[in-house]
Amino acid sequence: MRTIHATLTLCAGLLLSTQVPAADCADGSGPQEAVKNYISAMQNHTFSKAYDFVTAKMTDGKSREDWAAQQKLFYEGGEVNVLGMDIRKAQAPADDAACAKQAFVPNILKSRDKFNNQGTTEFEVYTMVKEGDAWKIDAQETLFDAEGVKKWFPGEEVPDFEDQY
Repeated sequence: MRTIHATLTLCAGLLLSTQVPAADCADGSGPQEAVKNYISAMQNHTFSKAYDFVTAKMTDGKSREDWAAQQKLFYEGGEVNVLGMDIRKAQAPADDAACAKQAFVPNILKSRDKFNNQGTTEFEVYTMVKEGDAWKIDAQETLFDAEGVKKWFPGEEVPDFEDQY
């Protein structure tokens, strides 16, 4: 079972499997930093702060207070613990090679929750958009297939969790 984090942030309608990263963004520090700040805020259960790094689409248009309360409920109820992150270089979409308005940020998340207290490794890809001067997460997809992992995380493999007691 995957963590509640992945379940909560998975946005329907985004098909990263059809996207092909063009190349590393020349300066992907903005998108990468936004992902780092978001995951760090979620890890520290400072959900009000995490709100600053997501778009209205990711909050379902909820106010900061309502969204933060919902995240607190899920994280505390599910005993979610983010153990670590491995944020990779921001990738340019084919139609925005300069990463001026959009970028993809792959991340390997290590976490556990009350349903999976042994922990899990999740391969995530965040779709980042620029709103004014700020980079924000517009969508997040957790990859479950080896093909998707190879495309976004060259050299990595999906761990085999079956029969691992």
